[in-house]
Amino acid sequence: MTLGFASLFVAYAAGMGLVVGAASLTVALTRSTAVARLRRVGAWAPRIGGGLLLAVGAYVAYYGWYEIRARRDPALADPVIDGAGAVQRALADRVDGVGPGPLAAFVAVLLVVSALVARRRHRRRSAAADA
Repeated sequence: MTLGFASLFVAYAAGMGLVVGAASLTVALTRSTAVARLRRVGAWAPRIGGGLLLAVGAYVAYYGWYEIRARRDPALADPVIDGAGAVQRALADRVDGVGPGPLAAFVAVLLVVSALVARRRHRRRSAAADA
């Protein structure tokens, strides 16, 4: 049973590492373009983040209240919780339907394209510096 938990942890860590690595690579390669755009959006980022935090906090509080009610009445049905569960299941089924092979291929293509874009930018900078 311990091996199952260890393999689950390793799979989770690899998935999170892949997401963080891809995001970091994307930011590094699109830095100049992204910075200009993010400056404009930056004024709204705290408000958007606060709104998301408020929505997530409200859902967590609502879910806690649902759990308290569900302890008293196990047959309790709640449309908000059922809707959130349906969305989660649909997303999980979609990712599961795609499978690990195509997802890994997609990430590999993103990495190759990112490397090619970075190489092209480096060549342009080198050519501009030489001129």
